[in-house]
Amino acid sequence: MSGLPVRPPELLTPWLNTELPWQQDIFEHLSSLERQEKLPHALLLTGSKGLGKARLAASFAAGVLCKASDAEPCGSCEACQLVGGGAHGDFRWVRPEEGKRAIGVDAIRASVSFMQQTPGYGSHKILVVEPAEAMTTAAANALLKTLEEPPGQALLILVSHRAGELPATIRSRCQRFNLPHPTKPTALKWLVDNTSCSAQTAEQAYALSRAQPLTAERLIQGDDLPSIEALTNALGGLLDKTIANQEVLVALGGHDLDVILEAALHSVEQRLYSAAGAAYSRSNFHRRDQILDWLIASRKGVNFGRDVMLPELGRLLTTE
Repeated sequence: MSGLPVRPPELLTPWLNTELPWQQDIFEHLSSLERQEKLPHALLLTGSKGLGKARLAASFAAGVLCKASDAEPCGSCEACQLVGGGAHGDFRWVRPEEGKRAIGVDAIRASVSFMQQTPGYGSHKILVVEPAEAMTTAAANALLKTLEEPPGQALLILVSHRAGELPATIRSRCQRFNLPHPTKPTALKWLVDNTSCSAQTAEQAYALSRAQPLTAERLIQGDDLPSIEALTNALGGLLDKTIANQEVLVALGGHDLDVILEAALHSVEQRLYSAAGAAYSRSNFHRRDQILDWLIASRKGVNFGRDVMLPELGRLLTTE
């Protein structure tokens, strides 16, 4: 089924996806470019996880296809209803297939063929690739020709958590928009308003999510705060040599490997960029680079065995 349209959860109600206050400036700028017919053929939305890049892509794409609005999608016209149901013939969303981490070349080739067709409903064919860094090398190469010679009606939106992992040839052919982190007061207010949690819970989730509001929202709604806090404390204790390796491995047991690696990376970076970590920054630079290598490989589809990776991570964090 590679290459068939995928309906991510963000598309179910795209007209409700513009309530993120820290996105408004970028959304309005993109909408202005569209109204002036100056929109580039390829956009690269970048920034940390948990900032709402996919939601911005969904809402903006729906607005472009909307028949009743020149900015935010109205939510009620035929085009909006088709987008919301994942059935719009001029809109495709590509992400890794279920159970896989990488976006393969077959899915991109099918999407390139889709982009070359004449729009059936309006003025644009829109393709969203998310996360773009999950494309294999062959997939990225297959997309490159479309970026070099885009069809006149094509709009390609790449969503990337780590744009540095994309080939330079891809990045250079897109206009980049970096989503900013909201201020802490803005993020905390949004969390309280959208989850009905207490201010204390919002503060805790914000800290554990590394200032990523949507990640914090998922932690609150999924009741994951205690387990993520235990993971963070365990990794910090391992780095600071205040707890034993085996204790940490027990605490890590219930988490996906990517979650563990990202938390370990955050713990290392916290110490790397703090004054207290200056005395052993060389070790932490090495740790950061190795964990990044593991994360990139994992996102490209390498399946690390937990029984091998967790002890290896423990050794990395404890060896000077």
